[in-house]
Amino acid sequence: MATKFHAARRILLTGAAVLSLGGCDLDVTNPAIIDADTFDPLTDAAVLSLSAQTNFYGAFDGTAIRGAYFTGEMWVGAVRQETNDFGRRVITSANLDINTSLWGPLSVAIATNERVLQVLADAPDAATNLNIARSSLASAYALVLMAEHFCEGTLLVGPPMTPSQLLDSAIVRFNRAGTVAGTSTVAEATKIATSAKVGLARAYLQKGDNAAAIAAASAVPAAFVHNVIHVDDAANRGRAGNGMYATTVGNTFVVPSAYRALNDPRVTFQNRNRKAQDGQLDLYYQLKYAGYGSPVRLASGLEARFIVAEAQLKQGTTAAALTLIAERRTAGSQPAFTGTTNTEILAELMDQRARDFWLEAKHMGDFRRNPTATPYVPAAGTPFYKTSQGNFGTLTCVPVPKEETDTNPNWPRS
Repeated sequence: MATKFHAARRILLTGAAVLSLGGCDLDVTNPAIIDADTFDPLTDAAVLSLSAQTNFYGAFDGTAIRGAYFTGEMWVGAVRQETNDFGRRVITSANLDINTSLWGPLSVAIATNERVLQVLADAPDAATNLNIARSSLASAYALVLMAEHFCEGTLLVGPPMTPSQLLDSAIVRFNRAGTVAGTSTVAEATKIATSAKVGLARAYLQKGDNAAAIAAASAVPAAFVHNVIHVDDAANRGRAGNGMYATTVGNTFVVPSAYRALNDPRVTFQNRNRKAQDGQLDLYYQLKYAGYGSPVRLASGLEARFIVAEAQLKQGTTAAALTLIAERRTAGSQPAFTGTTNTEILAELMDQRARDFWLEAKHMGDFRRNPTATPYVPAAGTPFYKTSQGNFGTLTCVPVPKEETDTNPNWPRS
């Protein structure tokens, strides 16, 4: 066992700077790397797991931003052509933004959390170790985001995987997170176990397994919320701060006209009365995230209710969807819903999801799952909001970057 642990100890702890490590004294010369001689994965497992979780939190923000551009939740106010192409849905695998802002961070989040699971696999308390539950949950959510956003994916430099295969891998990890966390009654364990139910339901819904989605989501308390946590640390804002707020104050994150027209308190914005970075778009700030320390909702009882409503609707039962629609329209100061067909009900349910979960990295999965019912996604072939750039493209998912396909030894070569 000692040899195995020694080989696994040299791990980048890129999240350590933002963690509260009460009572833990790590005497190292390089603050980014803790070597085998100064770090024990069993006694210091929390450092490793929390660092890997921080990797996921950072990847989550980048995914939410790129997904927002791709699906029209936000307009691209940036000058860079790579970012404009992302928003226009004409990206190729050579687009640098894919790897630096989306694929790369997600891959690091998966790899570091999987490393935690490998290192702790033979720990004597593996069946109850909260660090295993934490990293299982983070890896599972990163795999879900990869499945929802990319046309293909991979796990630990493995061969290509379909979105369905990625979701299957996530389901395994959600189940493990729930099982391990379920052995404890401490607050974090309860949060992990409940979040795992929401994640399971999300993965099953995306796969089209409506019965399993209903079973998982029905066990989630209505008031439950699990947030991605951010820290306003001036020295680490790029890693620990809210990325959507950073992009907003960078004048490249512009609230689209379709969302501004909703007049919905769930979609808040401010006219800055000047142009975005590109000098073309009028700059409208989002106000949902008001600072670098603003949290972002990852999982909730509200999401679980939306999942049950959608899954039951696809099984032919409308009651849960109609009840939720009525409630959420009231929250959005909208009049009563009058649709009657399943098509109308699904479209309205997705409209309410778009408002409730705006900028929460869910719209891309909605678009992939229900392409004709998901609102506010500009249609392929219609003019891009920067008309000189042409029309929106036909992509419905993000290609895997060349950096992966060129260097992954398990990726087939043509």
